[in-house]
Amino acid sequence: MSSKPVTTKIKEDGLRYRSKVGGSPFVGNGNTRSCFKCGKHRTPDQLQPKRVLGRTEMVCKPSCKDLEQS
Repeated sequence: MSSKPVTTKIKEDGLRYRSKVGGSPFVGNGNTRSCFKCGKHRTPDQLQPKRVLGRTEMVCKPSCKDLEQS
C-alpha cells in the first residue's frame, strides 16, 4: 500500500468525501478466502479446515507465521 495523502473536497451542498485509491486490494482471479485467525486472504491450497468454537473454519496451513515468512 502506498502512503498517498488523503484529500478532501467540500461540495456545494456542504458534504465532504474522501478520495479513494482505485483498484482492488485482492490480486489474482478472485479465488481467495480469508484465514479465520490472521484475516489475510489466501488461495484455497494455502488453507485448511480446523474446528474453532464448535465450527469448521478455514485457517492458514501449516500456520499463519510460516506463510508470513515465505
